[in-house]
Formats: sequence, C-alpha cells, structure tokens
Amino acid sequence: MKIQKVHWLEKKCLFALLACLISVAQLIAAEVPGDDAKFEISATKYLLGTKIDLLVLHTKVSEARKACYLAFREIERIETVLSSHLDDSEIARLNKAAGRRAVKISDETMAILQRAKSYSAQLDGLFDISIGALTELWGFSSDHEVRLPDFDRLTALRRAAGFQKIVLNNADTTAFLSDSLLQIDLGGIAKGYAIDRAASVLREQGIDHFLINAGGDILTSGHKSDGKDWLVGVKHPRKADALLAKFPLTDQAVATSGDYERFAIIDGKRYHHILDPQTGFPADSCQSVTVIASTAEQADVWATYLFVLGPSRFQRAVAAGEVQAMLVDARGEILLEPNFAKRSGLELMQ
Repeated sequence: MKIQKVHWLEKKCLFALLACLISVAQLIAAEVPGDDAKFEISATKYLLGTKIDLLVLHTKVSEARKACYLAFREIERIETVLSSHLDDSEIARLNKAAGRRAVKISDETMAILQRAKSYSAQLDGLFDISIGALTELWGFSSDHEVRLPDFDRLTALRRAAGFQKIVLNNADTTAFLSDSLLQIDLGGIAKGYAIDRAASVLREQGIDHFLINAGGDILTSGHKSDGKDWLVGVKHPRKADALLAKFPLTDQAVATSGDYERFAIIDGKRYHHILDPQTGFPADSCQSVTVIASTAEQADVWATYLFVLGPSRFQRAVAAGEVQAMLVDARGEILLEPNFAKRSGLELMQ
C-alpha cells in the first residue's frame, strides 16, 4: 500500500485564547477500506507544568482542530481548579484555610478528593495527597533550589500530614484540613485525571483515534493511521535519550514515575521529588516504575504508589492484576508484573 504524506508547519497559534500550536498534519492518500481519507493532526501546549501533545485522526481538519482546542481548554480548566500553585484555585484556598475553617468546594473537587482518600486507604497510605508541605520544604514544588531540609521541620510536617485529616462533608460540599501544617498537593493524581477528561472531550467531538502524551503519561484510543496499535516507548532512567522498553498500546493509559524527572545531586546523592509519606524523604529503592491501566488517573496513582512501595513488595502488590507494571530497582534490575511481561510486542531495550 502506497501512502502519500503531506506535512505542514503553522508558525502562528491557531487559537490565540489557548496559545495552542497546531503544528503538523498528514494527509493519508491511501484509504483504509470502508473509511474516508484521514488527516493526522498534532497539537502541543504547555499545561500542568509539562508539555502536552495531542495526536488525533479525523476526516475533517477543522473538526480535529476544534477538538484539540476543546481538549486543551478542559485541561486548562482543571488546572485552574486543582493546582496548588495557583492562588485562586480551590486547592490553594483550601490549603490557606488549613486548621482554621472549612472551605466550600465544587462537586468535581469533592469527587477527586474522595477518590484520592480512597486510593490512600487502599494503598496503605503510600500514595498520599496530604504531603504538599513536605514537597514544598524540599523545594520540589517551586522554582527554588532543591535543598536538604531542616530535620526538625521535616519531622513536624511529616507528623502533620495524613489523608485521614482531610475532612470532607458531602452535605454542604465542604472540605477541612484539620491540621494547620497540612497542605494538599494533587500532583500524583491531577495529571491523570486531566488526561482522562481530555480524552472524554475528544470522544464527545467524534474523535475515536488519538494519543495524548502529558510529559510521558500517555492515553491511547483506537489506532494509528496505518490501522496498527499506537507504539509507546518508556524512557531509560539512566541513559539520556534512550528507551528502556517499547510496546503497542490501544484503549489504555500508561504512566511512569521516575527519580530522573525532578531531582538534585547533593553531596553525591540523588534526591528526587517522589517522597515516601512515612519518612518525608525521597523513596530510594527504585529508579522508575511504569504502570498500564484502564485510565490515566489509575496509572498515575499506581505508578507513584509502586515507586514508593519498592521492589520487595512489588509482585505481591500487583498480584491481583488490577494494573500491569514494570519496575526498575535502585540497581537497575527490571521486575515485570506477569501480564506486563506477556504483552504482545513488548520489547526490552536494555
């Protein structure tokens, strides 16, 4: 089958409101039997502290572009509600009122806080949105230099944290942080949730074949223009610009947590942003964890949880088959959950 591809690059943003760059499109001249010729549209925008790429297939360029615009707008909306770094977000207002008063929140924020607490209870507290103050203390949540924290301050903030101290009242849709030192950071769940919402928007716009990549957290739907599954690569945690693994993926999400994303080397030791809620220090038994799940939110949460949990309890944690996972321990050894290992087309590059 001969496929002719026509590329173009638009230097200006298509939608000024979002500063969204619709960068590349491909015209597929050869058609899949029974289908109309499809355009492949790629769009990029910086949101949630990372680069977000959309790749969508549709028969009409204008409708594909509109769908990308609406998907980005949905992610942007979620960021304004859930980011702890935006002063007027619901989470920022809740953090400011810690220990003093309950704060009225939206049904959406209530729902994600309830799910986050449920994840924490299910995952032994190793995934915990209440350690935002610890993340800030280390310098990982700001533009400041990462530094070794004062131990007494770290101990105080660690004791103040705890998902049980996030008090949610469904009757009046309020939330209360019962300790004045407790701060919420939804970084381990909000990106996955935003990806899932963007996927819902694309589907509502009639887009069935697409890939969303938000800083390495990926959700796929349908197939590529050649009818094959999307091909996903996992970054090597120690080799720059190299892949650790690659595999086909469709109608699923994948997320990776790694000690190479945000880190500093201090006195010869690597300190990264994935903190163990039990110690207040970076979890140190893994280099990376990759999780495949039915939703980006679930993949996001489980990647954090398994990274903190570490290799010694990894196989037991994934035995129920709720997610598929690959773990790289501190020595660089690879552990594969059985269903991950059986994936058709899986190729380990190491």
